[in-house]
Amino acid sequence: MKALWTVPVLALGVASASQAATTIYGAANANTFVNNNDAGTSLGIDSSLSHFGFRGDSEIDSSISAIFDARFYANIVEGGTPAVWKGHAGLEGDFGTLRIFGGPTPLTKTQSYLNLMEEDPLDFSLILGDGMLTPGASLPTGAKFEGYNAGINFTSNDLGNGLSFDGAVLPAQNPNGETGISLAATMAQNAFSVSGAFEVNGSNGSTQLFRLVGEYYLNEITVGGLLQFAGNADQDLNGTSFLGFAEMPLDISRWNTRLRLTGGYAAQENDADTIDETQLMFAAMHEIRFTNQVSAYNFGEVFLPEESAGNNTRIGTGLKIRF
Repeated sequence: MKALWTVPVLALGVASASQAATTIYGAANANTFVNNNDAGTSLGIDSSLSHFGFRGDSEIDSSISAIFDARFYANIVEGGTPAVWKGHAGLEGDFGTLRIFGGPTPLTKTQSYLNLMEEDPLDFSLILGDGMLTPGASLPTGAKFEGYNAGINFTSNDLGNGLSFDGAVLPAQNPNGETGISLAATMAQNAFSVSGAFEVNGSNGSTQLFRLVGEYYLNEITVGGLLQFAGNADQDLNGTSFLGFAEMPLDISRWNTRLRLTGGYAAQENDADTIDETQLMFAAMHEIRFTNQVSAYNFGEVFLPEESAGNNTRIGTGLKIRF
């Protein structure tokens, strides 16, 4: 755990010494939901997306700055110390941005295409690999923070025509772990944005993950899709996932209101033909933004494995206050 605090503490020390401009930010985010699965129906409260953070930069010379960003997540309903942190410290200049980081990898960051808000309570990991019913079967999902607490990340500036590159080296997480890489390239234009990403041996040994995701802007409506291939060489296991989504405004109140609909299909199989599973997922995310700082939201998700066991439905409503 001491290692988790090293980067932000050092960054704060550098920032303090050079009188860096520092911004404190965060969000109180809590929702209540009804969950129904094979075990029955339950009511729950989740505030795990609540966080606070601080970020800033300090100019070294006219062409390069030292930067830092540390974000801590804590469950404000249950209380307790921050459970997860995401952040980085590094250098930024004409060459791009070089970071020592902890948090999402370049591939995992492409998850933002699926989100309506900065962070949604919807769980896409099931349709991206976690939904298998076979005990012991394991595929990487690239859908959430999965314990990366160190690494070296480089992000390029615009290389021309909206093209940028993001790459990271992920050290082994324990003596028996495997060092990995995560790479992503993005092309952003006025009418569309598309990203391709590849990751190998991230948090699971002997695994590979490829993702192609993008969106197209049709006036006020955005449509897009995601195609993902995942593999586990040790288990001769492969998975394919596809998601389609659409986002649109809703003129049902005087406030800014948005709706995003998502549908997905996934299949997993192994070379021994002992695993052959398919899943469907449907999800909706709705936000009413009262101000830039305050939003109410509603969500629903239905996960349907091919077999009747494992069906899961969750609907909920929440409030997010930013500062």
